Amino acid sequence: AKVSEVAAKSKNIPLIELTERPCTWPLGDPATSDFWFCGLPTQTGKPYCEAHVGVAFQPLSTRRDRRR
Repeated sequence: AKVSEVAAKSKNIPLIELTERPCTWPLGDPATSDFWFCGLPTQTGKPYCEAHVGVAFQPLSTRRDRRR
């Protein structure tokens, strides 16, 4: 799934209600009242849902290629 599609389906959990189980990917600007966390189920052993894991955890070779 694309990150934009996941953002549309996110549960918009505020910081005060965040636990370690749902996806903790931040959405929005933390300086505003429209700041939330994704809240979808996480991948085993990861802090994010499947779509956000794909953004956050990229293979080392991919990061090296971007620096060139």
